[in-house]
Amino acid sequence: MTHDDVIRFPVSCPICRKEVITEYRRPDVVGALLNDRPIRLYAPCCDKTWTAAYIEMQQIRAYFDATRRDDPSRTVSTDPRETRDD
Repeated sequence: MTHDDVIRFPVSCPICRKEVITEYRRPDVVGALLNDRPIRLYAPCCDKTWTAAYIEMQQIRAYFDATRRDDPSRTVSTDPRETRDD
């Protein structure tokens, strides 16, 4: 997997609150954000998985949007409220 294939963002373990950087495949994150599907998060410190809460989804969206700003060729909006005027 190349750097462009993944998105990295921090998650906080719901048990011990330790923050770790995780990475997910970019297409999986884009699909979840576009289709308002939940993302399962994982914290290896306590071997805990959970479904991202609304605030966590917003933070993931913000990290994804930041990676798009770094690469102007990525024009996919992950905000389902946005419409394109083509």
